[in-house]
Amino acid sequence: MPRTNILIFCVDEMRADHLGCAGNRVVRTPNLDRLAADGTLFTRSYCNNPICMPARSTMFTGLLPRDHGVRINGQALRRDLPTLPGILAQAGYRTHAVGKLHLTPWVPQVEPPDPARCPECMSYWQRGELAKMPTPYYGFQTVDLVGGHTAYAYGDYIDWLRQHGGDPEDLQPHRGKPTRHGAPSCYTMALSPELHYNRFIADRTIAHMEAAAAASEPFFLWCSFPDPHCPVAPPEPYASMYRSSRVALPHRRKGEVAGLPPWYADVLSGKLKPNGVDSSGVTDAQWREIIAGTYGMISHIDAEIGRVLGALAATGLDEDTVVVFLSDHGDMMGDHGLLWKAYYTFDGCIRIPTIVRSPGAIEGQVCDALVSQLDLMPSILDICGVGLPGSDWESRETPFERGSIQPLRNYPGHSWRGIVEGWQDTIRDHVVVENDDPTTGLRPRTLVTPEYRLTVYPGTPYGELCQLATDPHELENLWDRKPHLRQELVGQLLSAYAEDTPLYPIPPWNS
Repeated sequence: MPRTNILIFCVDEMRADHLGCAGNRVVRTPNLDRLAADGTLFTRSYCNNPICMPARSTMFTGLLPRDHGVRINGQALRRDLPTLPGILAQAGYRTHAVGKLHLTPWVPQVEPPDPARCPECMSYWQRGELAKMPTPYYGFQTVDLVGGHTAYAYGDYIDWLRQHGGDPEDLQPHRGKPTRHGAPSCYTMALSPELHYNRFIADRTIAHMEAAAAASEPFFLWCSFPDPHCPVAPPEPYASMYRSSRVALPHRRKGEVAGLPPWYADVLSGKLKPNGVDSSGVTDAQWREIIAGTYGMISHIDAEIGRVLGALAATGLDEDTVVVFLSDHGDMMGDHGLLWKAYYTFDGCIRIPTIVRSPGAIEGQVCDALVSQLDLMPSILDICGVGLPGSDWESRETPFERGSIQPLRNYPGHSWRGIVEGWQDTIRDHVVVENDDPTTGLRPRTLVTPEYRLTVYPGTPYGELCQLATDPHELENLWDRKPHLRQELVGQLLSAYAEDTPLYPIPPWNS
């Protein structure tokens, strides 16, 4: 019996509501819509940290940031932790990554330079100190790297671009065209789609997929697009695909900032600039341009995903391959007047698109069960018939007098296999989201339940409490208005945090 192959499409900073199959009537995502029609669309899927490196480290390790150690961008993921591709490589899978990884820093403050320690460093690639990723890399046997975003893309892609007659300067805004209303960090890229890094990523994914098929090797392919992360810079024809006048304005309510923690007023006035981003002064026309340009980037990705899925079908392996589409985190896109991402834990930042197509599973299922990035690793391993590290201890007797079975789960995630196959309705009653913001010192901790989103800011008396069923756009903060409910949810957050504490690595039981 053939082993199940895994193909994961990961995008960067894409919101859950920026898909046609998720109810968006403007953005065109025909290939992703077909994928959802053939599988399961999770409408309540969340990241466990709305920042790139912590979120990606969670997907690769199945651990919360507090446990894998990457709490902010710039911290390298530990090399001693088991990773999803590493576990599958040990089980006989061919593991390959194409595109963005972001597991070690892009701009490390390391002197003298240390390419072995920081192989994703932008300047090392630009100065020629690195010409290929050292492998194995966190379990990937081979890597085709695309680091950075739009104007500052780098890695293996740059050599490919030059070999195909392209000029890396065409990535830059000075070669492109600004938007009509001057939206911040937005322009039309001068490169053609045939020379764009999205094409490189799709082509390299197809090549490795075909090689694995020819060798009859089961594969784990990580196909990771840096877009639609800012700067917003789609090439033509995608830059002109959407009229900004047709785009709805972001979700906001006049006067809502008065009910939010006080630092939001500082952000909206421009006094506070999280991660150097100024959210003040953006006009309605500019908000629409940002969203329209983002839609163009998403449609561009969708087209390349369609090419990959077509090639998968051509190999004849589509019936033996699980396909997952997801994002590392979302984006505010002007909701509540906020730009991009920071310490925000509003729905736009923490809810992510997630689609799963699995052989023999339910088709056309739209599921509102809670899932999170913690669940990716246990789900994929469950489908592949590979145990989580330390799973042999789950029912093994211990040498201790008190209790013969170890009482804690090794990993906090749950497999959603039963949901996509139709024999399970739900796998969790909460999602925990962590965020540590170095620019403000804020360390929000969030609990999402089927009914509520609670965010506490330790060390402050402030927080957010939103009733999602009646206020899906989170325009009313009930923190001060419902103290009893707030206290109940704070208790649930504490319980959830304890429940999501892993036992792994398994102790040697000889203390």
